[in-house]
Amino acid sequence: MLNGKKTVFSMLTMFLIVAASSIGCAINILQSTAEKSQDAVLDSQFLDYNITIPDDYSTIQEGIDNAKPDDKILVRSGVYKETIEIKTSGIYLHGESKFNTTIDGEKTSKSTITIFSPDVTVDGFSIINGNGEKAPWDTAGVYILSSDVTIKDNLIKWNLLGINALDTAHNLTITYNSFTEDSIVLGNYEHTTNKFTKESFLHTITNNTINGKPFYYFKNKENLIVPDDAGSVILANCTNATIKDTYFTHVDFPVTLGFCNKCVIENITVENTYGEIILLHSENCTIQDNTASHIIYGVCLDYESKNNIVRYNDLSNNYGGIVVMTSSSNNMVYQNDLHHNSYGIFLYNKSHNNTILENKIYDNAIGIKLQKTPYDNIIRNNTIRRCPVAAMSICRSKNTWDHNYYNRPHILPKLIFSYRMIGKIPVPFFVTGFDLNPAVRPKI
Repeated sequence: MLNGKKTVFSMLTMFLIVAASSIGCAINILQSTAEKSQDAVLDSQFLDYNITIPDDYSTIQEGIDNAKPDDKILVRSGVYKETIEIKTSGIYLHGESKFNTTIDGEKTSKSTITIFSPDVTVDGFSIINGNGEKAPWDTAGVYILSSDVTIKDNLIKWNLLGINALDTAHNLTITYNSFTEDSIVLGNYEHTTNKFTKESFLHTITNNTINGKPFYYFKNKENLIVPDDAGSVILANCTNATIKDTYFTHVDFPVTLGFCNKCVIENITVENTYGEIILLHSENCTIQDNTASHIIYGVCLDYESKNNIVRYNDLSNNYGGIVVMTSSSNNMVYQNDLHHNSYGIFLYNKSHNNTILENKIYDNAIGIKLQKTPYDNIIRNNTIRRCPVAAMSICRSKNTWDHNYYNRPHILPKLIFSYRMIGKIPVPFFVTGFDLNPAVRPKI
């Protein structure tokens, strides 16, 4: 009886082994079939292209110029040294592999890809070298002027800016891109009619990386703390968000706030980036205890940003320390250290009713500069030392200068001059304002 049980048990075991093996084989066959089916779909997609580069045309631009609306263009692996412009709607431009299908702008001072038309998709490329010695500041790997554009699954690197979306570009999708020393700029209004709207900032931006770190884009969020491992951050229409304790380097515009309210940027460090900490049409925010060096502007309040506080920051070796511009108003800028910049504080383009108070401004080429009609600003109790030009105002608008220290003791009123450059030497040209009570000694 025992031997019979052993025999039955052995047969049962063998049956289970064979059954398991059969099931495993069936699963493998199904997986293989699914993979082949997926490959077939991909192959059918590749066969569905209207134009193939370089089979049909030797350059990508030639293919685009000969494309009809909604055509699909396949670009086979290779290095294409050209800058391209897309002016036909609905173009789908696909690279065979983002790792070895490269569009190289060759540092010709033009953007590598410029998109003028809507409903365009670009995916599967390495997009590089949209820059050059004489390139405008906003030259980019991908320069977008239109809406409903998708930029996905690309390697975007070594451009002046990664993706530059003008304020005319709405409803963008930017996803699964890997940026190296690049990032995303939204709402660029410089080349348009200044119709700057919230739609310039509200897009679908997901799953992108900057120098291997996450790119964080949040829109329409409240009571948010941004993770401190960010490679770059854009907040769009957010309230009560905080960015703190984060280090940013080698990235365009590390922190951008558009249409935000009551947000805080504190204790972050930014260095060696092409960009700035910038607020656009944002209000009641606080920027404090940050360090920024070797960037364009340390802090920029732009496009009607109002009622913000900028304080206790150390901003050095930048083009500008703090810039308040484009009708930004009622901001308080106080007790910042601004040194070794081209200019310490810059009030520009109709910025008004701002208070510049008790800042230490030293070793800058220009201490405080006013240009393009800022008005009704109060500039009081600042200490300006070792600046070849302590203060200049290239406009005749009314501003209040009061009790500032200008490089040396002044007993008589201090005249604020406009300057002209003779060679590299600034020469006073005409009087634009005065400080009736300049400080005799530094206050800070």
